[in-house]
Amino acid sequence: MKKLILVLLLGFTVALGFMSSAQAAEGDLVDLYPYNQIACLEGTNACTQTKLGDSNWDFEYYGHRYHVVRGGARYVTEFNDANSDGFISALEMPVLSWNAFASLNINDTDEAVVLTTTSARTDLTTVVHRMYAYFDAAGKLQMFEDHFLTYYIFNTGSDATPANANWRMATTAEKDAFIAAPANEKPVTTRLSPIRMVLDSADPKGYKIEPLKSLTWTNADVDTAVETDVTKWSTIIPGNPNLVTIPAGWTLVTFGTNDRGTLNQKTTDFIQSLPTAMLDNTVAPFKTVYTPQPATFAGLTALDNDLVTPGINIVVNYNSVFDLSNTVSASWINMFDTNGKIINKTDKLNYEVDIVQDEVVLETITFTYNSVANSYTASGPVTKIDSSVFGSGYKAVYRAETPEEDVTEVTADIVIGVMPPKFAGVANRYVNEGVYVNVLQGITADDGYGNSKTSSIQVTLPNNFNQYSPLPGVYQIGLSFTHHVHFPGVQSKVVFKGVTTVNFNEQTSYNADIDVTTHPSLAVFTDLEHFTPALTGYGSLIVVVAADGTMKERYDRYNWNYTTSTGTIVGSEATFLAWKAALTLAPGEYVLTAHGSVHAPVLRAANLAFGDTIALTVGYPDFNYDIVTPASYTLTVDDVTAPKLMVVNNNYKVEANAFSTVNQAILANVVAFDYNDSIADLSMYVSNNGGMTLVPGTYTVEVTVEDKAGNATVQSFQVTVVAPKLTQAEVQALLDAQVLTQAQIQALINASKLTEAQINALITAQVYTEAQIQAMIDASIADIPETGCGSSLNIGSVMFITLSLVLGASLVFIIRKRS
Repeated sequence: MKKLILVLLLGFTVALGFMSSAQAAEGDLVDLYPYNQIACLEGTNACTQTKLGDSNWDFEYYGHRYHVVRGGARYVTEFNDANSDGFISALEMPVLSWNAFASLNINDTDEAVVLTTTSARTDLTTVVHRMYAYFDAAGKLQMFEDHFLTYYIFNTGSDATPANANWRMATTAEKDAFIAAPANEKPVTTRLSPIRMVLDSADPKGYKIEPLKSLTWTNADVDTAVETDVTKWSTIIPGNPNLVTIPAGWTLVTFGTNDRGTLNQKTTDFIQSLPTAMLDNTVAPFKTVYTPQPATFAGLTALDNDLVTPGINIVVNYNSVFDLSNTVSASWINMFDTNGKIINKTDKLNYEVDIVQDEVVLETITFTYNSVANSYTASGPVTKIDSSVFGSGYKAVYRAETPEEDVTEVTADIVIGVMPPKFAGVANRYVNEGVYVNVLQGITADDGYGNSKTSSIQVTLPNNFNQYSPLPGVYQIGLSFTHHVHFPGVQSKVVFKGVTTVNFNEQTSYNADIDVTTHPSLAVFTDLEHFTPALTGYGSLIVVVAADGTMKERYDRYNWNYTTSTGTIVGSEATFLAWKAALTLAPGEYVLTAHGSVHAPVLRAANLAFGDTIALTVGYPDFNYDIVTPASYTLTVDDVTAPKLMVVNNNYKVEANAFSTVNQAILANVVAFDYNDSIADLSMYVSNNGGMTLVPGTYTVEVTVEDKAGNATVQSFQVTVVAPKLTQAEVQALLDAQVLTQAQIQALINASKLTEAQINALITAQVYTEAQIQAMIDASIADIPETGCGSSLNIGSVMFITLSLVLGASLVFIIRKRS
């Protein structure tokens, strides 16, 4: 019995033809992509079908790697028996995103799951999947069901009834005999049928198989109209064969419509090879492979202030305070727990933001996720973006790293200024030649805040473009408009004790290289680099302001009074110079100075004591700027005028041997030109030769000419093909044969075909006398028509007559000379 089983298995393997072709070379896998296109899996524009996306799950088996599409992987751990009936319905499991492709159903739980159905499994996959492959925890294919494709099977039982049948895979010989038999004489022991096949160590074959009715999960030999007990509809599956059981640790793969047939023959071949793989103990175990996904950012696009410019563009208002938003989040899919079990959980990640200018990282802000508060906290504010420089640019580089060490970076552009003015409706256009073109049709402009600038659009037209009657061609239409930006300045000032205000110019009096003695107004120093070398003199007044905005020290060189927290003392020049040299400023502190008869008395009148408030405002001047916004589009003026095609001769005759081909003969009688395309760019061809051949006859022909734009003109005319004139060789041959009649010789003379040598030959051969020849020549001359006012001779006639006269004269001369 063991030898018989071995022979049968070998025959089955050979019959399916998968001894080597289905199994890829060792270490090499055949990739199975949707539509057989990796671009459709990746969702790129190279895909010629539907862009599907990747689930990041693959399974490898029997020399193949199947790439599961987005939403095609389902995890039993996420199935929810909501009604606690012990079954999972279609409503209690995730729905497939793309149901025309395979689903991967992984049960890595400790319990089996039974999928129930109300529509013979259709509801389990939305669109029915017709092939099911069940792999155990060790990766062995335990059961295969296919109620669509067919396989050759053989019955060794006493009959085909479910109780007596014993099906196995057919051998090559059994398959060939079935194919060779006439349709009405097919052996009943062999079938070409859908199948259900399961490994069974108790069966001598090592497996069991049953035929299935096409497009059902029921044994083909069970009449369900008679047998209503669903538990008897299969000889392999206990219970209802429409239900699906996935034991603990098993994985179920179901194949969809686009996995079979002409859309992807490689996948179809793989599916049909599964029965072979199922019986081959050398096949490597089935394996699922998950590729961890990189982190993704959410909330970044909401920061984009400029939806016209590609990318993320953050506009920081001129002279405003800017900080990064904490509404941005980073996350990744954490697929497995620490024990390797599927959890498919989305976890938030910490991330960093580099503030970059001119490729230099100015500072890095770290955002830490708080899972309790479900929010992010920044490590600090942004301090390196200077919003006082209009038009300056920075980059914010967002960076997140997953536990798998995959790094995701997204860059946002930061610009100081205003929302960019923009055009709308600028798009390439197509118009017909000769029709007025409104080059601004459908185009508008605004200042970035919804205020119209359409009326200020300037148009630049090409030099060779006439918009009132444009010629065919491709033109670049230039557009621009100018938006004037005005920001009112802020006055720089110091307010003493909330009462006295002293204005100053921040351009000349703030950290300026000045001498206090010669400076005409209040001056402010926030660093000692500028203050220490500044000269002071009699009447100068110096105030040191603390970081909290109160007076800390005051030195008056008018009376040497020095005021501190301990009161006022009278110093001297020496003590003043020592104090100035030793002065230091803590962060936030600054120095005020005044001199002369205007600002110093005001400062003295404030009568500042220790702790009095001093409020400093460092302003900025008015800002004016013109923003020029350019745009352009391509205007294509279509050529709609057909080329000209003219017939040269309306009474066109050609000799049969004048041209090599019929088309050459026809095209020689037409000329074409176009107002826009060169003659070389025109396509002129014989569109109907009227059956013309190069034999005498009259033919009606047709010629077509097309320009580059596809405009065409057709002309028809008649061509008369006439017999060709004899060549000198042909004339000589006739003379040599001495078969010419007098009329033929006369015709040759008239046609100027006889040479002096040929005429002499006629006389020498005594075919004709000199007198007879002379008479023929005279007759030829006499036939020349006289011309007059009513003559209609054309140039060709004149040339022929002239030639005849010359030839005739020469003949007369020759004959007379001989006589």
